[in-house]
Formats: sequence, structure tokens, C-alpha cells
Amino acid sequence: MPMPPAPSSRLSGPTRRGLLGAGAAGAALFGLAACGSGTSHTGATSGGSPKATTRTVDSAKGPLTIPAAPQRVVAINDFPMAAMFDLGLTPAGVFNAGEEYVPQRDLAKWKPIPKVSDGVGGAIQVEKVAALRPDLIIGIDAQANLPYDQLSALAPTVLLPFTKSTAPWRDMADQTAAVLGVPNALDRLKQRYTERTAQLRKEYATVLARTRWDLLQGGFDEGNWWLYGHGSPIGGILGDAGARFATASARLGVQQSVSYELVTGRLADADAVFYYTTNDGKPANLGPKLFAQKSFQQLPATRSKHLFGSIYFLPGGYEDALAALDDFEKALRSL
Repeated sequence: MPMPPAPSSRLSGPTRRGLLGAGAAGAALFGLAACGSGTSHTGATSGGSPKATTRTVDSAKGPLTIPAAPQRVVAINDFPMAAMFDLGLTPAGVFNAGEEYVPQRDLAKWKPIPKVSDGVGGAIQVEKVAALRPDLIIGIDAQANLPYDQLSALAPTVLLPFTKSTAPWRDMADQTAAVLGVPNALDRLKQRYTERTAQLRKEYATVLARTRWDLLQGGFDEGNWWLYGHGSPIGGILGDAGARFATASARLGVQQSVSYELVTGRLADADAVFYYTTNDGKPANLGPKLFAQKSFQQLPATRSKHLFGSIYFLPGGYEDALAALDDFEKALRSL
């Protein structure tokens, strides 16, 4: 990831693999930057002013007092996890969405971090979180069956307003940085993103003008796959880079579950397809079954070998968005 219901997923946990935002509000409306300092103090700064030990931030649950400089942050969703990685920070614990969905660049950092869910994609386990002695917990408001009261008893628990976001990879990253007290720390990555999209639009203008894209994920539902639209996070990223969409993705706002029987009807006019992979480069989820369908094999994009995959198809932050642009450029070079 009010939003339309996401297609069902084998991951019962609250991960971006099965959530997609479709609200109308932008990041500027969320107000997650610190909005005041607390009254608890540890002494004086070098200038003689008292140094606050707490800050007040807004969250989906309302104003919340948190440590001024949290040291043991547990990310119970992979959006704040990705944001912390972008910030060069290591969470004390993370939700386990599955190793195959973690980009290769993050695997070495991700593997030793304690996991706080009940196995891959499972529910958040309060006992596992408690064992890490967190001083701050960060999640999103779309998390189902979240033991919020129990988590709040352990540490301040900030839920980011995912359900109001049109670009979760950007909004959740910005808001995580604000909650952690470093709202400007991602400015360099933001500038890189702006420059990168402009560079792709200019350098590949000719191929962008003649190519129409559809966006898809193999999904987790037998007999169905997931189509993504121009208004989805990946659609927005490729659109920023100048991508033009084929009929199916152009007409769809965010995301839709589609049966195998409709492969030809939905994808026949696409010149190229951009799809979701695991970190070994293979089609993710039930992608191999979709790609094996005779109707899929006969698509113009398939016959032309214009199928291009990326593990960054479901981006969690700025680094993911930039890497998705890198994969998009590889595709553009071959067209």
C-alpha cells in the first residue's frame, strides 16, 4: 500500500509486495516533521540552553511524543526499513518479507538484522519486538491486525499515513526521515532522481516516443496476474522518465487482478512489458506460470523479446526508484 483493496497475497504481513496506495493527498499534507520539542531535558547545550530529550511528531494516530534521538528503531514494515537503509541507518529489527524480495545491494545488511514477524510474511510478534528493547517503532497505517496497543506499551509507535499516499516509496521515505529528525537527509537522493528522470527523457526521446509499455506482476492468485497502471508507483516513476503506456496500463489508475484468459485482450498492443522479479532476476511470485501461458508467449512484446524485469518494480524508497530507472534504461538501450 482510502485505497482500493489490493489483490490477495501469500504474504499475510503488511508489506509493499501486497499493498499499493491510491489516495489523493501528497506528502506535504502529512505533517510528519517534528512539530515541537518535549519538556523533558538532560541538561544544557554548549550555549547554555536546555537540550530536549523528546520531540512531538504527527502520526496516523495523532500527535506522538518520541525520543529526540532514537537509538533502537524497529521497522515493522519494509517501507520504513527501506527509508532507513536510504539514510544509511540500520534498524534494530525488521519485518521479514522474504529474502528473495530484498535487493542484492541490501542483502548483506538485511540478513543479520533480527526479524520481528512470525516467519516470512507473518504477523508482527510482540515478544520479538520486546526482546530488542526498542525506543521507537515505525510502521504504516495500512497494517492489518497490528497489535498497536501492545507495541505502544513497549515504545512510541509511529504509524505513517500510507493510505493517503499516491507515491508510497517517496512519501514513506520522506516521512520516516522526518520522524527520525533528519527531514533534509534525503535531499541528495531527491536531486539525483530529478536529474536522472530528466536525463532519460532527453537521451532516449526517440525510443520513448515510439514505445508503449504495459506493467505487470505475476501475483499470488492461481489463474490470475496483476496489471499495474500509470498511476501506480512504478507507473509514476517510469512516467517521470518519459514512458508512454499501452492501452491497459494507460487506462488503469493503480492495480488490478486479471485472469489468464484476458492476457491477449489486455496486453496485445504493448510494444514492451516491464515486470517484477525476485533478486535473482527471475519473474517474481507466479510470474513463471503467467509467462508459460500460450497466450502470453504469442504476445507481440514476447515474440519481439521486449520483456524487461526489475526487482525494483515495487520500490520502497529513493534508492529503489533510482535503481528502477537504471533497469528501465537498460530496457531502452535494447529497443
